[in-house]
Amino acid sequence: MLAPRTRGAFAPIAIGLFALISGCKSGTEPTHSLCNSSNPVTLAVGEVRPAITGGCVFLSATSAGEYALVPFNGDFGFANKATVSFTTSGVSTVTTPLQSRTLATAPMSNALPSANSTTLLAPATDFDASLRESERRVLTSLIPAARAWYKSRFTSGATGTRLRPSFSTTSSAVLVGDTITLNTQTGGTLAAACTTATLRQGRVAAISNTAIVVDDINNPTGGYTDADYIAIGTQFDSVYTMDVTAFGTPSDIDNNGKAILFFTRAVNELTPTGSQSVVGGFFYGRDLFPKQDSPQLGSGSGCPSSNVAEMFYLLVPDPNGVVNGNVRTKNFVSHLTVSTTAHEFQHLINASRRLYVNTAATDFEVVWLNEGLSHVAEELLFYQQSAGLTPRLDIDSTRFIGNQKNVDAYNFDQQSNFGRFRSYLLKPATNSPYANNDSLGTRGATWSFLRYAADHRGTSDSDTWFKLVNSTTTGIANLQNVFGTGLPSIFRDWAVANIADDLTGVNNQWQHPSWNFRSVYTFLPSVKSYPLATVTVGDGSPLSVTLNGGSAAYVRFGVAAAQTGSVKWDTPSTALVMSIVRLK
Repeated sequence: MLAPRTRGAFAPIAIGLFALISGCKSGTEPTHSLCNSSNPVTLAVGEVRPAITGGCVFLSATSAGEYALVPFNGDFGFANKATVSFTTSGVSTVTTPLQSRTLATAPMSNALPSANSTTLLAPATDFDASLRESERRVLTSLIPAARAWYKSRFTSGATGTRLRPSFSTTSSAVLVGDTITLNTQTGGTLAAACTTATLRQGRVAAISNTAIVVDDINNPTGGYTDADYIAIGTQFDSVYTMDVTAFGTPSDIDNNGKAILFFTRAVNELTPTGSQSVVGGFFYGRDLFPKQDSPQLGSGSGCPSSNVAEMFYLLVPDPNGVVNGNVRTKNFVSHLTVSTTAHEFQHLINASRRLYVNTAATDFEVVWLNEGLSHVAEELLFYQQSAGLTPRLDIDSTRFIGNQKNVDAYNFDQQSNFGRFRSYLLKPATNSPYANNDSLGTRGATWSFLRYAADHRGTSDSDTWFKLVNSTTTGIANLQNVFGTGLPSIFRDWAVANIADDLTGVNNQWQHPSWNFRSVYTFLPSVKSYPLATVTVGDGSPLSVTLNGGSAAYVRFGVAAAQTGSVKWDTPSTALVMSIVRLK
């Protein structure tokens, strides 16, 4: 991670251009046959040839060269594996790092955690994903009744009375100092989501333009003051504007024009004693549903334990470790809260608009894409809090040298994305951007792919994010609607960009326009080289790799000067596509 001098980082994971070519847009593109032994191809450094046919390449050059073949399994089913076997002639193996720190700008001399960040914890992503999965599993059947309720209330003129969270004991408009009652129960069954309630009382501590900040009356001592809560509400106003600009305006089922930020020890209780991860907060789709059954759809169509509010549940400071013995300083919680609300607000917008705006949708978004979009929100927060950095600047390590604002923005908002993407890069043959799991590698790959695809789409970021969130389809179908029928080629080109990016001479099609990953990763104190895992093949060293759907391998080899080298491969899979890039 990049080291803050004055503030503490909160996330620790292991490290702490445009328009696509027309062939990709149409879903077809030229293929390349490099399989002519009498006419071997000569590639320039940085040159890429995608969609290679014939099962072999013959290469030659006047100077010695290093190359990488990139097989990509384009099957949209993650479980559908493809195996490919390689043999060579006139080819040598390669074992040197792709890029080490000796080839990059040295890390900052003070690149160590500050005194405020002596305990670094990873966000507990499995809890967040379990909520998204349970929403799809247990709440989807309640959508028709919720829409009927919403339509009857918000089109009949019956919205004159301000609504309160459904367990609240008063009916007047919320005021600072009021006490309200909220349900913090979560669970993977319909009963846990909509019947069982764990009620907590909270005091309205602050009200901003977009937030009602509520403090659980049983929170540990030594936490936030009312002045702190006022500042938190103001800070959320900025996050609100950022996410709404990118993803759309959320519903307003409680008719107050604001989101409830419930700071409650209930969130602290979700993290076991001594855990190396922390639940920073969450949104729960249950709260977007009405309590009462639909008269038309009958018993069981309502969600009695819903809070009937757009809201988040958030971690609270616990300097004495009262809850489960886990100490949570105000500094740690404050920085974690900002990125948590940016992340969770995307989930809220996505769910509420699928429920009440984009009403042709029949389900919530699939988990991997939903989480990927929330990781995009974290990146947007990084840009907002940086010293003027924006997408498509090819951000490298020089942007952080001597610029503490950029260092802080990375530590607080972006290092988790880099940590998750590193998890993907370490195992690219078994990770995938559309895997039906919630691994760190999947999350990192999905975020990186969405950034790459948005950068190459040829429109504004906000247009891309808005279309993905305001969709009536899910998963791959959603991506196809936004990025076109050439989606398999975009996934393939993203996989190639992971090794070709920022090489001299590489075409924009195989670049990551927003990030120079090699430079940033080798700049980090905990990373000594670009973490992309590669394999090698050479004479006498045949190779076989197996790839999940959406996975890639990076097969490096060398050819001596003024010599011809060949690599042949065999695979029974029709979904496997092969590309080659000259690295040196």
